[in-house]
Amino acid sequence: MKIVYISRSIIPSRTANSIHVMKMCNAFASLGHEVTLLAPWTKKLEEKDITDIFEYYGVEKNFELKKLFSPNIKYLKKRIYSLRCLSEVKKINPDIVYGRDDMFAFYLTQKSGYFTLFEKHEPYDGEGFNDFFFTKFMNANRKSAKLVVNSNELRKMYHTRCELSMDSILAANNGTNPIADEKIPEGMTLDTNRVHIGYVGSLFKGRGIDIIIELAKRIPSADFHIIGGKDKDLEFWKSQVSLDNLIFYGFVEPKETYKYRNMCDILLAPYQSDEEGNRSSRYMSPIKLFEYMSSKKAIVCSNFKVVYEALNDECAMLVESSNLQQWEEAVHTLMNDKDKREQLAINAYEKFLKYHTWQARAQKILEYIESNR
Repeated sequence: MKIVYISRSIIPSRTANSIHVMKMCNAFASLGHEVTLLAPWTKKLEEKDITDIFEYYGVEKNFELKKLFSPNIKYLKKRIYSLRCLSEVKKINPDIVYGRDDMFAFYLTQKSGYFTLFEKHEPYDGEGFNDFFFTKFMNANRKSAKLVVNSNELRKMYHTRCELSMDSILAANNGTNPIADEKIPEGMTLDTNRVHIGYVGSLFKGRGIDIIIELAKRIPSADFHIIGGKDKDLEFWKSQVSLDNLIFYGFVEPKETYKYRNMCDILLAPYQSDEEGNRSSRYMSPIKLFEYMSSKKAIVCSNFKVVYEALNDECAMLVESSNLQQWEEAVHTLMNDKDKREQLAINAYEKFLKYHTWQARAQKILEYIESNR
C-alpha cells in the first residue's frame, strides 16, 4: 500500500515524538509498503550539523522524508502547514493517510475523501485548536476504525469522554527495535567490581531524577549513570549535587543510546505521578521502557497501572513511585542477587521480542486498518 504519514515533529531533533515518527515510518516500510513522511521544515528548531537524518535516528532509508515549509506566523502556522500537507497528499494519492499531532491536516484529508486514521498520545480535554478539529474529525468519520492510541488507559479515556465504542479504538503500545550488538561507548572504562545503574531519558520534572540522586547518596558502592537531557536541565541538576558515583552524560544521539544501556547492570525508570509533576503518567507508553527491555538488563520502575501494559513482576521490580525506601530496597536486592537480575532481564527481553518491536506495532495497526476499512 501507499502510506502518507503526517507529523508535526521537528526532524531531526532530540524529542521522543520525532524518534517515534521515524521508527514507525521505518517499520511500515519494512513490511513492504511505500511510505512518505511529511514533516515541517523549521530550520531554527532542528538539531544542528546532522548530515544524514536517517543515520542520526538509526533507521534504514527505506521511506521518503518530505519537509514542508512551516512559516513562523502566529495563529496561521498550523493552518498553512496543514494545507501544504493536503496538497502533498493529493499529489501522492495514497491508500492510507496516517500520523499524529496535526489534527487539522487529518480533518482536511478526510474531507477530501482519503482513508485517514489518526494516532493520539495525549488525553482529551475538549479545549484548543486540535481538540476542536478532533471532534469534527470524529463526527465526520464513518469508518469502523476511528482512532489509534498508545495505551489501554488512554483507550478507556477516549471511550468515556468522547463516547467512542471500544472496538473503534485500537490500543497499540509504543516499541523499539532489537539491539544489534553489545558495544559500550567508545573510550568508556568501567570498574567491573562495581554495579552500574543507569537512567536514559529526559531530565525535566516528573522523571524522578531527584529519586536517582537520593539513591546515589544512599548507595555509594554503586555507580549511577544519567544519560540525556536538555542543556538547561543538565545545568540545573549538576548545580544541585556533586557525587563521585553520579555521572551526567548529557544528550546522546538516538542511535547511540543503546551503548550506554549496555554498560549498565540495572536500569531505572522512576516516573512520578500526576500529583508529583508528571501530567501524562496515567496514560503514557514510554519508549524508554521498551528500550530497557530490549537491552537485557534488570529494570526497576514505578508501579503505575499503565506500566503493567509493558512490564510485570516477572520481568521487572515495580515499586511505589515516590517511596524512596522501596527504591533503595529494590536496587539493593538486584545488586546482591545476580541470578535475579539475569532472570528478570531475560523475561523482559522475551516479552519485548514477542509484543513490543516497532514492526510488531506497525503490523498490528495495519491489520486493524484492513479489518475495519
